[in-house]
Amino acid sequence: MSRKSAEQKHLHTADEHQQELIRLMREFGYSHNPQRVFSDFVELSALAISNSVDKSQFDAREKRYLDIVKGYKRDEVERFGHMLGALVETLERRLANGNLTDVLGETFMMMELGNDRAGQFFTPYAISKLMASLTMMGDNPEIQKNGFIRLQEPACGAAGMVIAAAEALAARGHNFQETLHATGIDIDERCVHMAYLQLSLLGIPAIVVHGNALTMEIWGTWRTPIHVLGGWDAKLRRGYTLASLERAAANLAATDIEPIAESRVDQEDDHASVVMEMPVVDVLASVKPVPVSSLETAGATTTALADMFEDAISQNVQPTIFDKVDQMLLF
Repeated sequence: MSRKSAEQKHLHTADEHQQELIRLMREFGYSHNPQRVFSDFVELSALAISNSVDKSQFDAREKRYLDIVKGYKRDEVERFGHMLGALVETLERRLANGNLTDVLGETFMMMELGNDRAGQFFTPYAISKLMASLTMMGDNPEIQKNGFIRLQEPACGAAGMVIAAAEALAARGHNFQETLHATGIDIDERCVHMAYLQLSLLGIPAIVVHGNALTMEIWGTWRTPIHVLGGWDAKLRRGYTLASLERAAANLAATDIEPIAESRVDQEDDHASVVMEMPVVDVLASVKPVPVSSLETAGATTTALADMFEDAISQNVQPTIFDKVDQMLLF
C-alpha cells in the first residue's frame, strides 16, 4: 500500500484524537527527523510513566529523560505532552467502546517510519484480533484454576497481539486488568517503549523486556503501573513457587530420592498466601527477591528452591528467555 493510500485509509478509520496525534507530530516539520521525533515521543512518555511507579530505576531513567529533552525547544517539549494527551484520549474512547486497536503500530506504519529492508512491519490489528478470538474461544481453564492467564510474546512489537487478547477476554465477560498478565519481549528498544506505553495506558498488567528471545539476552525491563500497584510480582512469585514445588515433587516421586515433607509444601503455600493478603503498600515493599533461606524450614534438609526451579524447568524442554525473566522476578 502506498503512503497516500495509507493516509486515506487512516482518515476513514482514525478518530479525531488519532488524527490530532499525527498533526502534532508533523508540526515538528523538517527541523527534526520524523523517525527520531516518534522514537523520542514514545521513550519520553514511557520514561515519565515508569518513573511514577518504578523507583528502583528512577535515577537512570530520569537522566535519560533529561538527555532527550535537551535536543528540543521548550515549545517542542510541550508538544510531546499534547501528543501523549491525544494518545490517552483515543485509547480511553476505544476502551469505553470495547473496540481497541494498536494505535501506535498503525501510526508507525501509516507514516512509513519503519525499515522495510530490515523487515520491520507491524501486524494489522484485524489479523491480531482474529488470532486472539480463535485462541481465546470458550472458557479458559487457566482463569478457572489460577484466576488469570499468562500471555508470552517473544517479539511483541507495539503489543498489538496483547491488546487483541485483552479485547477478546473482555468480549467474553472477563476484566482483562485482573485476568491477564503479559510478558512481552522485543529486540528493538523503540518497540519496547511503544508496547510499554500502550499497555500502561490501557491498564494491562505486563512486564515488557528489552531483550533477544533467541540469545536470551536481557538489557532492560519495564513494569506497567497496574503490574506494580496491583501486586503482580507477588502474585506471579506465588505461582512460580507453587508450580516449581509441584514439578519438583513430581520429579522426586519418579526417582528413589525421598520426597519433600508435606509440612515443607504446606509452609510454602502458607508463605505465599500471607504475601497475597498483604496491603498493596506492603506488597510493593516486598517486591524485592525473597532470600531462599527464608523459605526453608529450620533444620530441613531439602533442595534449595532455586535448584528445584532450575531442575523443574529443565525437564523435557529447553529453557527459554521467559524462564530467565521468571527467575529474575522470583529471585
